[in-house]
Amino acid sequence: MIKIKFLTKSLYLNGLQCPKYLWFSSRNQLPEISLYDHHKFSQGREFEKYVKKLFPEGKDLGFLAHRDNINETLNLMSKGETVFEATIIYKNLLFKGDIIRPNQDGWSLYEIKASTEVKDEHIPDLAFQKYICNKNGFNITKCFIEYLNKNYQKENTIDPRGLIIQEDVTDRVEKINDIEGNINSFLKVIESSKPPESLISKNCNKPYECPLKEFCRSYFPEYHIFQLSNWRTNWKLFEKGILDIKDIPDEERLSLKDQIIKDSIDKNIVKVEAEKIKKFLSILEYPIYYLDFETFDTAVPIYNISRPYQKIPFQYSLHIQEKNNDLSHIEFLAEGNGDPRLELLNRLKNEIGRIGSIVVYNKTFEKTILKELARDFPEYMDFIQGLLNRIVDLADPFRNFSYYNPVQKGSYSIKAVLPAVTGIGYTDLEIGNGTDASMKYFYSHIKKDLEDDKEEIRNNLLKYCCLDTEGMVLIVQKLKEISQNK
Repeated sequence: MIKIKFLTKSLYLNGLQCPKYLWFSSRNQLPEISLYDHHKFSQGREFEKYVKKLFPEGKDLGFLAHRDNINETLNLMSKGETVFEATIIYKNLLFKGDIIRPNQDGWSLYEIKASTEVKDEHIPDLAFQKYICNKNGFNITKCFIEYLNKNYQKENTIDPRGLIIQEDVTDRVEKINDIEGNINSFLKVIESSKPPESLISKNCNKPYECPLKEFCRSYFPEYHIFQLSNWRTNWKLFEKGILDIKDIPDEERLSLKDQIIKDSIDKNIVKVEAEKIKKFLSILEYPIYYLDFETFDTAVPIYNISRPYQKIPFQYSLHIQEKNNDLSHIEFLAEGNGDPRLELLNRLKNEIGRIGSIVVYNKTFEKTILKELARDFPEYMDFIQGLLNRIVDLADPFRNFSYYNPVQKGSYSIKAVLPAVTGIGYTDLEIGNGTDASMKYFYSHIKKDLEDDKEEIRNNLLKYCCLDTEGMVLIVQKLKEISQNK
């Protein structure tokens, strides 16, 4: 039996999501975290720096080793000091809190969250801290969440009072009454010699996607029920013990989209509604501009006239197709670590003509980028509005299931559709998705933490973004062929 000395705050929160998650986490047996996960943690630490500025009297113990931190926390609290990174234990329970501060009636806890709202999962976090504090005789009378003001706009230096919103969540924390029961249950889990037999559930994605999700679903058949579009149907079938789409009874009532998925798998066919595809293609006007952006975001804005988690476009790919099918390609990838937006806008303004459809994939993303650019740089508003009026979403025929290939496995993302329609995919690329593109750019150009060759990263970024727009060209061509042959 492995003896775990402490049930920490993070382990407690893991246990609330899933006992199996808790067991593996307590043994440091989770999959290696991604560059994106590192990014999220670093953004939280960056935000903390500004929150701490609102508590100038605070003593920061984050630099101390574990045991020294515990002793110094007790020393400072006995003197009524405000403490950052305080570590407090009670029996085999432990937490390292963000801020603990004396008040007139006892102590206040402050939890720093690099989110733009208070979330339900933040409350048990504070409740666990409060429980341990109270057991040590530190009476917690107030609990607060410090989070990001999503409407804050950076102007030269960061103003912490504008960046940060403080919300009193004392009443919500006091309603948590299952701490002791959870503690006893979770200690049994982590002291067990084998992981619990936890069933998959909605908690696999709530409050965060569990890092064991793929591991726990490794026994699923190739075409499983969670590839259906209606999540209520997914869970209803799962509760009936049905995993394989092929095993869904014919009398089971499915949505139109889910019935298409099932039929295509049962009959091993590609479902095509040629008339709907023709109708979609008929709205395209030449010259066609196939456009794709790549972006990064940060919790604390790093450029003037930008906001928390605003997506900053640093790259685009543009394929231009004439009516005679002549094709040209233009690309932009920002250099250096400065704000890339104005240069991107100027390049785009010179390269996109005033007529012709602008084809994107999942228009919400590109439209949001363009609308925020228009808001932040109003001198480009007329130009951008002209672009917005011409956008056509290539995802529509796949979102509406006018075309469906079983190999899509329920997805209409371009990563699933491109290989399904054309046989060409992203698997051979060094950078194969937007998250990796964002992180590779950010940590090679902005933070400069990556040891990889910068020019190699740039080449890989160009190849990836190029395939996004070239892929759209190929998809449209295949849709034309499909609709003509029907």
